Amino acid sequence: MLTMPNLSTWLLLTVGLATLAATAVLGLTSDEAPQPDEPVLVVTLPWGDDPAEVVARAGGQAIGPMSAPLAVLASGATAAAFKSSGAFAVLPASTLSLFCEG
Repeated sequence: MLTMPNLSTWLLLTVGLATLAATAVLGLTSDEAPQPDEPVLVVTLPWGDDPAEVVARAGGQAIGPMSAPLAVLASGATAAAFKSSGAFAVLPASTLSLFCEG
């Protein structure tokens, strides 16, 4: 017998899908090409590789003490290197301010 998920499950799913959609739109519309020494937000898909593994394969380094399940701040490689290593999107680090404003 199937049961209906509770409200918190629906809320988390909705927030996750909205974040993924926003990231996709920002990734496709961003024409800023960050330089290898500038921090970027490396985003992976839920069914993709761990973001830290993608960064390491690209020859970059993760920045900061923590990462999110689908993204990590990184530097040390080009956006093309991150994407060829499995990143869904490579966004300027300033993109984080869109998710943190209250």
